[in-house]
Amino acid sequence: MTGRIASPISLVAALLALAAMMPQARAQALGPDEAHGTASRVAPQIALSPAQKRAIYSAIVRLRLRTSARDIPLSVGAIVPRSAVLLALPDTVGRDDSPVQYLKYATVDDDVVLVDSISMRVIDIIRGAGR
Repeated sequence: MTGRIASPISLVAALLALAAMMPQARAQALGPDEAHGTASRVAPQIALSPAQKRAIYSAIVRLRLRTSARDIPLSVGAIVPRSAVLLALPDTVGRDDSPVQYLKYATVDDDVVLVDSISMRVIDIIRGAGR
């Protein structure tokens, strides 16, 4: 036989050269909100009026349900871990066509921390009556 068998080193070199020519995977690329240090500075997508905030706070205070504040960051725009215990807003607060339907909350001392359940970011902190 006069055919040549490729050595393992040349085969590996050819595969590495082929991989270097492939475009970068989009799922692995960092997006603008994933860059180091910027995750907590992203602006919230839902804006609540003072009347909505009062209605939400009073409805939650009447329920008297408490959550563990251990995993909840107290900064608007901060990412909330998926393991954090969040509660659904009372039905009296939002309608089905309102962006409020996607909000969940946690209570931290006398404050209500509102979290967008889709992006898992803190969108607002409603301060308690004592503050």
